[in-house]
Amino acid sequence: MKIDLDLKAQSVDVSTSGYRNFVNAEVRGVELEDALEDIKSDVLFSAIDLSDYIDWADNNSKLPEILDRLSPDEVISWLHENGHLEDNDD
Repeated sequence: MKIDLDLKAQSVDVSTSGYRNFVNAEVRGVELEDALEDIKSDVLFSAIDLSDYIDWADNNSKLPEILDRLSPDEVISWLHENGHLEDNDD
């Protein structure tokens, strides 16, 4: 996939990648939503933590819809990590 973007960033670090004709670019301080909207692709997704995703879903009245799409193990892990369930080692 080749993408041309115009971004406003706080900083950009560019380094060689070790592969011929490739570089690594680390961009900081970019509004991700604006960048993703410019790309408008079904194959590009931003990585977010499950807890942030669940909080977003809860705040936007989409929690039941989102929870239906998650595995029970993911939900149980999130509940444990966020102190909503206690371990019972009885």
